[in-house]
Amino acid sequence: MALSVAADRRRERESDATRRAILDAAGRLLSTVGEPGLNIREVCARAGVTAPTIYHHFGDKDALVDRVVDECFAAFDRDFAERTPPSDPVAALRWGFDRYIEYGLRHPAHYQLMFQRRDLRPTPAGLASYDRLRRTVAAVDAAGRLRVGVEDAAAACWAGVHGVTSLVVTGGLRPDAPAIRLVREALIDFVTVPKAARERRRKGERTARWKPANRT
Repeated sequence: MALSVAADRRRERESDATRRAILDAAGRLLSTVGEPGLNIREVCARAGVTAPTIYHHFGDKDALVDRVVDECFAAFDRDFAERTPPSDPVAALRWGFDRYIEYGLRHPAHYQLMFQRRDLRPTPAGLASYDRLRRTVAAVDAAGRLRVGVEDAAAACWAGVHGVTSLVVTGGLRPDAPAIRLVREALIDFVTVPKAARERRRKGERTARWKPANRT
């Protein structure tokens, strides 16, 4: 019984190591040749496995690429989780915009794989990453400083930041281009309410509630 358990654990460790070797080899190839240039034969050569082994663990080439992309999104999300954003929700939204661009500059090949695929398919970590953005927008809404609905604002922020980052990554914009700040501020101004304006509005609401109660 003990020998059987030990053997099962050894096989599990070997299987995990094989999967890791395949993912690492595929990730390195994808970062240099992109998805169109990924060749299963080359992945096999780099990982030291046969094609049937890859198909056993991942099903097909698309599933293998999806798994690599999912790991890229997980790393992307960890990069955010390991930092502390500003406590002000609008400042946190602005901070997040800048961190997206920063990540794209540090990992251009992975960024393009994550967001510029021929067939953009959602992955669990990719959906979790978008949900982090949505929660940031929801915090702005909870503070009473969102002009539009949470879903529309989150989609607008996602489209805006990825449009800018894609241009920076592909050389369409310099990382220090003034246009980046202009787009960021225009987007934030459009979807959020300034803090001072929110305070004035709240003060007006309190005044409106107080006046009827003091009529004779």
